[in-house]
Amino acid sequence: MPPETRKFQRKTVLVKRSLQLKYIGMVFLSVLIASLIVGGDVYYSLTRILLTECPPALARVTQFNSILMVKGALYLGLMLLVSLYVSHRFAGPIYRFEKSAQAVSGGDLTHRVSLRTGDELMELQEEFNGMVSGLQALVQKDRNLARRLSERVDEIARKLPEGSDALRQELKDLKVELEHLTASFKV
Repeated sequence: MPPETRKFQRKTVLVKRSLQLKYIGMVFLSVLIASLIVGGDVYYSLTRILLTECPPALARVTQFNSILMVKGALYLGLMLLVSLYVSHRFAGPIYRFEKSAQAVSGGDLTHRVSLRTGDELMELQEEFNGMVSGLQALVQKDRNLARRLSERVDEIARKLPEGSDALRQELKDLKVELEHLTASFKV
C-alpha cells in the first residue's frame, strides 16, 4: 500500500508522554492564568457594583459563587481534555518522525515518514521525505561510481604481467573496499 494512503490508528493517547504532559501543562496553565485574571476582574467588578447598588443581593451572590465553582471545575476539566487532544495531534507526528529518523540513521534510505491525514507537521513530512530522497539519490550515485571503479580495478588487474601477485592482492583489497563503500545503505 503506498505511504500516502495508509491509515494509522494510535492505540494510546499519550504517545510521547513527557512531551504531551509538558504541552498540556503549558496550555492548561496559560488558559488558567488568563481565565483567572480576566474572570476574576470581571467577577470582582460586577459583584462590587451589584452589592453596592443592591445590598440584599448578597444571598444571590453566594449562590452564584457555588454555581461558578462547579462550572469552573467543569471548564477546567474540558480544557484538560482539549489540551490532551491537541497535544496528541502534535505528539503522534513527532513520534513518527523520531522513528523515521532512527530508520534513516540506520541506513534505510527507502524509508519515508507517513503521517495520518489531518495530522500536524505535514510540511515537515514533505521536507523530510525530500531530504531522504536526495540522500538516496546521492548514495545510489556513489554506489554506481564504486561499481564502475571496481570494474576498472578488475580490468587493471587482468592487464598486469605474470608475477605481480602483490599488486594484484592490493587491487583485490581495493575492490573489496569499494564494494563495501555504500553497502550499509538500503537504497
